[in-house]
Amino acid sequence: MIEVTIVAFEGISLFHLSVPIAIFRDAVSNDKKLFNVRVCSELGEHVNSANGLSIEIKSDISIIGRSDIVIVPSWIPNKIPSSNLKEQLIEAYKSNKLIVGLCTGAYALGYSGLLNGKRATTHWQFGDDFAQAFPLVTCDINPLYIAEGNVITSAGSAAAIDCCLHIVKHYYGIKVANQIARVMVSSPERSGGQNQYIENPIIKRPSDERIAKLIDVILENISDNYTLNSAAEYCMMSVRSFSRNFKSTNGISFNTWLINARLNQSLELLESTNLAITEVSEKAGFSSEQIYRKHFVQKYGIAPKAWQKMFKSKSIR
Repeated sequence: MIEVTIVAFEGISLFHLSVPIAIFRDAVSNDKKLFNVRVCSELGEHVNSANGLSIEIKSDISIIGRSDIVIVPSWIPNKIPSSNLKEQLIEAYKSNKLIVGLCTGAYALGYSGLLNGKRATTHWQFGDDFAQAFPLVTCDINPLYIAEGNVITSAGSAAAIDCCLHIVKHYYGIKVANQIARVMVSSPERSGGQNQYIENPIIKRPSDERIAKLIDVILENISDNYTLNSAAEYCMMSVRSFSRNFKSTNGISFNTWLINARLNQSLELLESTNLAITEVSEKAGFSSEQIYRKHFVQKYGIAPKAWQKMFKSKSIR
């Protein structure tokens, strides 16, 4: 079981604290506990939240050393962490634990020196301040999250959900991540041209019933051939009208969405079957294995076969 430690502190936002708890514990199926989630504070005593509520904490930060994942869910930007907390984070980093700074939690990692020489992100409102505070860090506020080795930082509050689902997917595969996303009623991949790790497990149902039916048909018959013209014709729209309506609902073009949907299907096949890459490509609806490989590597930075081997080698499925 994966050990997750979440660091709470005086003045923490309850929302920020609740996101990793919800993803790693509350949204997980009751009959299959995947993560052991514990919350700690500096001294293992209660902390007062920014919302005026007192939270009882049973563990101090020494439990960080026994964790697989350490999450700082937010931070007060101008507050330098204690020497003890910085030492715990540094030791966890050196032990190759996964260190996560959600939203302004990146500040705690920055003050600890864990982001020096790396790219990192945080809430866009703090982009300039973060860059000034940590000149050795390349601050990029565009991505939803950035993974650099065993350190991950995420953008604003909602992006913390994307980041946590990325972590679930890394350990347990896309099916589990999709199940949790559905419980959260969340769509982890959002528009903006990010090269994100999580695919779209839930697609916002369009208000136009014609497009909604088209999406249902495609997802149920992903290996069939679809074109922009045929999709527009199915919806009884002009190509221009269909393209405009589809993008306004999904945030991306129809062709981009279709490629993502096919890649998403291929991930499930790679993780749950022993099919050859050629068969995976065909079942996911790609016109050729070469085209499939090209899109897969562009999206995930790894070849389909390597992905398949990576998940087959995991002992927990």
